[in-house]
Amino acid sequence: MKAVVLVNMGAPDSEREMKTFLKRMFSDKAIMYAPAIVRFVFSNIISRVRYKSSWKKYESIGGTPLLQSMEAYRAMLQNQLNDNYIVRSAYSYSHPLIRDEISNLYRRGITEFIIISMYPQSGYSTTGSVKSELEKLQKCYDKAKFNFIGNYFDHPEFIQFWMKLISAKIENAGYNSPFLLFSSHAIPQSFVERGDTYTRQTEVSAKLIASQLNLNFDLSYQSKIGPVSWTKPSTRDFLKMLKIKNINEIVLVPLSFINENLETKYDLDSELIPYAKNQLGITDICRVQIPTVDENLLKMFVKFIEDAYN
Repeated sequence: MKAVVLVNMGAPDSEREMKTFLKRMFSDKAIMYAPAIVRFVFSNIISRVRYKSSWKKYESIGGTPLLQSMEAYRAMLQNQLNDNYIVRSAYSYSHPLIRDEISNLYRRGITEFIIISMYPQSGYSTTGSVKSELEKLQKCYDKAKFNFIGNYFDHPEFIQFWMKLISAKIENAGYNSPFLLFSSHAIPQSFVERGDTYTRQTEVSAKLIASQLNLNFDLSYQSKIGPVSWTKPSTRDFLKMLKIKNINEIVLVPLSFINENLETKYDLDSELIPYAKNQLGITDICRVQIPTVDENLLKMFVKFIEDAYN
């Protein structure tokens, strides 16, 4: 028996869990690159200060769809694989935690694991966190074998996934030749200076998708937090620039996600698109929605699993 574990950041399912989620997140060195004592103090402060306001955002979108999407991928993958595989989903900051899920499977006698990241582009704060967790588990379970699929930013099925969604959105919106604005989650600029490949990988993804569609495009970043310098340009600032250039047909593409989540449903749908329409006066702007499950991505995941043992 082999295990396939789909991994993601996770999401809280209650106000109380929101506090724990934030504390776990900001205790993680992959998220906050600082000494342990600094992370301990900061995570306790920010979890107490921000959990109520953060939970209100989740409530405003009816709860995160991320967990439902992850469960749908898990169930469909299990259905497509033979009885030699057991498929689970696990998270860095909410239950079931990655370490707990893998520990439970190992105690059942499973030693071969394929870990599939649900982050298309690798980064210090995403796949870096997962790798760190796997390294700790490897020290505890010396018989375990981990095959980690860390990114697929240029995989043909991933590119096809976005091409299909973007084309359908353009047709549905009745646009002629819209500008594609890829919006990826921002990361601290200090990560890039330390060698994080995330921004380069998002650039490659955007270029591959836009060139196949033969549309003008650019890449921006969203969802920054705190006073430190983050990757630029921000999606908000880029929308201002497009308005100045009288570009009014715009399709927003949440390039760094394959599951709907707070950053798509709230940051884009509830903040940035209303800002573009109501304050900038951009008449035709829409956002590509991410399906709960996509056949192209399922096909890609199955291929990853098959290749791992061939």
